[in-house]
Amino acid sequence: MKHLTTARLLGMALSALMALALPAQHAQAETFPSRPVRFIVPLGPGSGSDTVTRLVGKLAAPEFGQSTFVENKPGGDAVLAVQTLLASPADGYSLLMLSPSSVVINPLINESLPYDAQRDLRPLATMLRSAAVLVTGASSPYKTYAEAMTAARKAPRTVSMASYSNHYRIGALMLQQAAGIEFNYIPYKTPGQVQTDLMGGQVDLALLDIGGALPLIAAGKVRPLAVTGKERHPKLAAVPTVRESGLPNYDLYVWIGLGVAAKTPEPAVKTLEAALLKAMAQPEFRNYVTETAGAEVFTVGSKEMAEMIASETARYRALSKQVDISQK
Repeated sequence: MKHLTTARLLGMALSALMALALPAQHAQAETFPSRPVRFIVPLGPGSGSDTVTRLVGKLAAPEFGQSTFVENKPGGDAVLAVQTLLASPADGYSLLMLSPSSVVINPLINESLPYDAQRDLRPLATMLRSAAVLVTGASSPYKTYAEAMTAARKAPRTVSMASYSNHYRIGALMLQQAAGIEFNYIPYKTPGQVQTDLMGGQVDLALLDIGGALPLIAAGKVRPLAVTGKERHPKLAAVPTVRESGLPNYDLYVWIGLGVAAKTPEPAVKTLEAALLKAMAQPEFRNYVTETAGAEVFTVGSKEMAEMIASETARYRALSKQVDISQK
């Protein structure tokens, strides 16, 4: 009996020690993140979106308590990058740069898309947004937005519109539909090719992101006709908006944000969202976006970002019933 009592006492003591140790072990297992965090970018190194994502990663690293790194996966208008994310464990250690192309436009124009944006992706936070600017070449006969639209209205499909991405192509279709005109579309693969042909007079019009267009405008190589934001851009204060120019309901923004796989555990999602928003509240980020990128700081969390994506999806789906937005 004495030996049994001793054994029981030892067992009770061991159980008590294990009970004390388990919470600490459990807490350690749940620590997130405990290793480097990857940011997947669907564009090549050196692009504006790549640069901004790298900055956010750098600023978020102290919040994570871990290092961060960027992996560039260009190809397929963001499809390759999405596939890279979804092929990785849904553990919060892989983030994806999201844009209208990956979560709004691709699902509407590509029936064979290898992912379901609503089912497979979980928004975390937006980083910035930027209006576009409708430009023409410096030697173009069109001095104003009204002159270009009048010419397109008088002679359908004679005014050429360069297009190098699905987002800007659909933005031009929206402009065409609202203005009651028809452009002659000329597809391009890169914005650099568009800029070259604009400056050379081979194409009449193009929608360019403001950040990329500002140096060309300042050098007198292209002429701005209208900006696509709801308000005038501070660095192009003399250039009217499309809304001011006769289409009061028109606007077009390009935004970028970050997301994870939809199956990522909720605690990890909350940790990532809070760290990203805190990083993007820092002056270094805000100064870069407004002064260098020529964009607008636009940071909202996962709930607001999901609502924005749903709203844009409905808007473009409605447009698809009026004009053909499918890929040609």
